[in-house]
Amino acid sequence: MQGVEQQRIAVFDLDGTISRRDTYLTFLYHCLVKRPQRCVKLPLLPCYVLAYKLGFKSNHWLKARFLKAIAGGLSRAELEEFATSFTQITFDNNIKPEALAELQRLRDSGYMLVLATASFDIYVSKLFDALGMDKLFCTIAEFDADDRLTGELKTLNCIGEEKARQIKAWLQDTTRAEVDRAYSDSAVDLPLLALAQRAIVVDPKTATARVAAKLNYPIVRWK
Repeated sequence: MQGVEQQRIAVFDLDGTISRRDTYLTFLYHCLVKRPQRCVKLPLLPCYVLAYKLGFKSNHWLKARFLKAIAGGLSRAELEEFATSFTQITFDNNIKPEALAELQRLRDSGYMLVLATASFDIYVSKLFDALGMDKLFCTIAEFDADDRLTGELKTLNCIGEEKARQIKAWLQDTTRAEVDRAYSDSAVDLPLLALAQRAIVVDPKTATARVAAKLNYPIVRWK
């Protein structure tokens, strides 16, 4: 059996890679269905998006505004209930069978399976467990003294350079080997893909496919 230090590592993005659609927006929709009184906050959301698109605000800020508008004030117990039902719905409707097959193939080959996503811990931790993976990197949501969701981020948004930085720090701190392979659908994850000995681009949109071709990264179709 391989020692821990020699175990090969495969890192997967979540949204658009393992899942067909964005899990953050679908989770917020799930919360809204269970909490329809928050619909009064919806008219503000396009304004937040515009501020971000115009460059006045960061992705970190935008993500927090959406979370606060729809899920702010929920207790851990409520979020646990929402996340449990959301995980089941996600597995039934939003996980690519080819992604599950690849995870199983790598698992059978002795890989350590790492999920690295900008998604929030409040729901992605359950998806991570259901996927049977080994290590999770994600964005952590903030709770107040009464254990209710503030809507703010406790950590930096786990995306792009920050995602790669966290994985590099983990590799150094645990004296593990390099990442053998990394999977993502988006050019946002180029820093992550650059860490891997083999970068695999999954179901990319046109712009990302062009970048993948330029870098000679193989493209797989899992839809």
